[in-house]
Amino acid sequence: MNDDILTIVCAGALILTVILVVLFLIFGMRPFRYNKRKEGSNTCLEITAKRDLAKVTVFARFGSEQIRFERKRIRKGQSIDFVFPESKKKTKVVVETEKGKEKAFEI
Repeated sequence: MNDDILTIVCAGALILTVILVVLFLIFGMRPFRYNKRKEGSNTCLEITAKRDLAKVTVFARFGSEQIRFERKRIRKGQSIDFVFPESKKKTKVVVETEKGKEKAFEI
């Protein structure tokens, strides 16, 4: 009896784990790749689209200031570069994949 319950619990945990991994892969993937690097006293953020993007907005913070960059109509495989003063603060990237569907990421 105890072996049956243990088997059912283990099978349920395995199924739940597989479902969570699949959901993470489907919903957790970014629609872009990025490379953030330091170049002298500046930071260069390179974003490469994994699919067509309607708009990419980057909010970079340095000191007490914030700068906003925006680029529209990025095609799959296209790379765009943003250069701004060096900062240790995270950069916020807002991606609009379709009209009205925005996703925000901190990198």
